[in-house]
Amino acid sequence: MATRAVGILANALGDPYSLRLMQSIASELTHADTHAICFMGGFPHSPLFHDANGAPALPGNLDGWVLLSAVLPASAPELSALARTTRACVSVGIELPEVPSLTASDEAGVFQAVAHLARRHERRRIAFIAGPPTSVDAARRLAAYRMALESVGLAFDPALVASGDYEPRAGREAVRTLERQAKKYNAVVAANDLMAIGVIDGLRASGKRVPDDVSVIGFDDMEEASFSSPSLTTVRQPLQEVGALAARLALQSLSGGSVEPHSAITAPLVIRESCGCRQNPSDPSERVAQAPAVNGGTHGLREGALRELVRRELSNSRIARELGNLGEALLGASDQPELAQPLTEACRLLKLRRFALATLSGGQRHARVTLESTGQSVVFHQQAATYALDRVLPPGYLSNDSPVQLAVAALELAGEQFGFLLLEGDLRHTHAYLELRRTLSSALARVAQSRELRRLYTAEKKKA
Repeated sequence: MATRAVGILANALGDPYSLRLMQSIASELTHADTHAICFMGGFPHSPLFHDANGAPALPGNLDGWVLLSAVLPASAPELSALARTTRACVSVGIELPEVPSLTASDEAGVFQAVAHLARRHERRRIAFIAGPPTSVDAARRLAAYRMALESVGLAFDPALVASGDYEPRAGREAVRTLERQAKKYNAVVAANDLMAIGVIDGLRASGKRVPDDVSVIGFDDMEEASFSSPSLTTVRQPLQEVGALAARLALQSLSGGSVEPHSAITAPLVIRESCGCRQNPSDPSERVAQAPAVNGGTHGLREGALRELVRRELSNSRIARELGNLGEALLGASDQPELAQPLTEACRLLKLRRFALATLSGGQRHARVTLESTGQSVVFHQQAATYALDRVLPPGYLSNDSPVQLAVAALELAGEQFGFLLLEGDLRHTHAYLELRRTLSSALARVAQSRELRRLYTAEKKKA
């Protein structure tokens, strides 16, 4: 019987790091007969994350929480205070005092990358592409880079450091920055894989060859790292293991068991081609961590993984295109009942098992479900009952028969809060959920504007 519910708090979940962690945590929770409630965006501004006095707080009716702290826009003291508002909490990515915390060993990973470039490839001018200044893990990786340089006898040069926002564009821009600042460099370590792939593109555009002229190493080991050209040497964040362990720690804490205050998981260096290694399987120093060969061998596995990646990207593109078409109908609605038909089509497209739109009422401290899927269609509820917002879910929404993975997406536009979506479906469609969230937020803003215009028109007509 699934009697417990654990919340997973992330930010917008548009990045592979957050998505892979959330999927792993949710899978482990439901496997342990526990509901996984995944909060996608809206933190910290949504009323969902404040108490009746406006102070930061987590919704109170969930049994425990896992915070993806490294991607949340809040300081460590703020996150610690937030964690204290619930009885069981685990932090992932940042070590928080008095909160069981789980991190990958970023420092060891960066050290391995720098040491490999300096010792194996004799690179002496090693640049670093850091993450955004607001990111705690970005600061930690930058500090590790400086210590690693010292350990291999290289001096730190500020001209060899650029920063970005973890997106490929930032890697391309960082190459231009290094060209202006440093002039000479022969290796780059990036704080994540997306920026590293952007660095490779930027170097190619500038006429430099990877790895002949410049070696490149990333961080994370996301899927795309295997298929970049050349394939990307990177530090592997064992996100599947981290997510599963975070879920187990939360459940252990809920059961009253003893939990280690801080656990770190090793982040190994995965050697491919972009650093200059030739992937010679007979040389242990150049061996790549790979899945066991089955049938067609490792090459066949790699081709199969690439085909699956392409298939998934094509499927996501088709869904995004069809959601875009539905978006026109959503944005054309003048009141909430008109949203029901395009939302019905969206539910079918995304294969949602359940859908609900909860709108805020009663000074934003209560909510009511105004649009909800019933069978094959989304219907509008004219007189839905209200319930306390800190409950998040309507009374009786979760069954004890089987655990579910439920996404909660706050709806807001230009600082105006409308409510939130409840989506039960495949968490691999998270990007589509976020697109639906953005479109529906805009649609609700237009509905509110239309309602206000009708009110003003009626008032003026009565005066006349």
